[in-house]
Amino acid sequence: MDIFRIILTLIIFILLLVLALTNIEVTTSVNVFGTYYEHVRVAFVMLYAFAFGAICVGVFMLVSEIQLHARIRRQHREINAITEELRSFRNASLEPMPQDTEAENQEDES
Repeated sequence: MDIFRIILTLIIFILLLVLALTNIEVTTSVNVFGTYYEHVRVAFVMLYAFAFGAICVGVFMLVSEIQLHARIRRQHREINAITEELRSFRNASLEPMPQDTEAENQEDES
């Protein structure tokens, strides 16, 4: 899986490089949050857009990973509690407790 990710990343960067080199002299005007930039190379606009997208995806993946790790920890705690409960049931005696039989005898006498 790691090799596939590396190869995919290299292919994307190579395609981005080819697009940047073919558009090296093409310029455009960009409006970013009210600030207007003129004569900006399209290659830089593409590079910044790609970097911004990668950062956004990284942030969302980080949030998702944190949520998944919290869920896994919670499920491990539940599994440990259930396992401990199962152990206590396995070790429990099958005979009634002596105090229970005494209480039943007192109720029968009343």
